[in-house]
Amino acid sequence: MSVPLRIYADFNSVYGEGGSICWCLRYGSPLRSLDNFTDELGLCDGMPVVLYYEDPSEEFEVAATLIEQPAGAVTRWHARADWKTRKQIRG
Repeated sequence: MSVPLRIYADFNSVYGEGGSICWCLRYGSPLRSLDNFTDELGLCDGMPVVLYYEDPSEEFEVAATLIEQPAGAVTRWHARADWKTRKQIRG
């Protein structure tokens, strides 16, 4: 079993039923749009990932599933968070 990819998410960008979908996803150092890593990371619709957020006062993560948006969308990759899996790491 492989470890899911850990992706930074701006949880201020959530939308959809129950605020479960994030569109502002970042990866790497420095953090860049996940759209830049599609081929390198082998991203695919339905792929399980872990979304995380961190700042000086708080850090948490949540299990999620990638959603590939149709061509022409502002950002290609979004993710549906499963808030029942939220894990507080710090803060």
